[in-house]
Amino acid sequence: MTITVTPFIAFFGATGGCTNACLVHTLNAGYNATALARDPVKLTQMLFDQGISQEVLDDQLLIIKGDISDLTAIKDVLTNNTIRTKHIELARQIISGVGGAPTVNKSLTKPVAIDHPEICAQTTQNIVQALTEIHFPDKPSITVISTTGISDTKEDVPFMSRFLHKVILADPHRDKKEMERIVTENTSPKGVFRGAIIVRPSLLSGDHNVKTGQGWKNLRVGTEENPAVGYTVGRQDVGEWIFEQVVKTGGENHFGQRITLTN
Repeated sequence: MTITVTPFIAFFGATGGCTNACLVHTLNAGYNATALARDPVKLTQMLFDQGISQEVLDDQLLIIKGDISDLTAIKDVLTNNTIRTKHIELARQIISGVGGAPTVNKSLTKPVAIDHPEICAQTTQNIVQALTEIHFPDKPSITVISTTGISDTKEDVPFMSRFLHKVILADPHRDKKEMERIVTENTSPKGVFRGAIIVRPSLLSGDHNVKTGQGWKNLRVGTEENPAVGYTVGRQDVGEWIFEQVVKTGGENHFGQRITLTN
């Protein structure tokens, strides 16, 4: 018997705004996907609310219950290990938009704290570890959602926002920067990723609802060397841009780039 293998995309942080929007577009376009979720019911309801049917979920999406510290769950997401065909394969692409929840403190030195201040770096490192242990001959690409305000090359935030990025958001930005380092160090030829795209949106606004965005074509797009500088960008539009420019195309044209997105 011949088993037909359908490529799929692995999602981490799928209940977050940008990643959830990308997942909705991915499913609507007929792609197969897997997703890690601490609360699968929450993720399922978010997808229902955006018009994804139970039939589509049954046919195209495998949700693995777990968190970013669970290497077994991460491996299952990367290999669709419990899919109905029982034919284990490796994700062609990884989309990661994991992030911590901010809280406001009565502190001048750290006015904004994150409930998990190293979550982006830890997630990425655990994905690397999982891929190392899987021992598949092929390599997936990875796209991670980072942020503006951490570039060592050129200023990519407006002057009036620099205090916010450099001081108030110092801890989450430090985490994003470490995540980027891990991605870069583990990309081909010796790494576990065949290619990597780092997406640096401006301060995120809006929610995950793909029906309320301005559209990915309205975004201003730049690179680290020539950044698009702005104050905010919609989560829905960032997710749609990743779908259009990475999921649909494979993303090869953007491998090795740090892409800035803003309205």
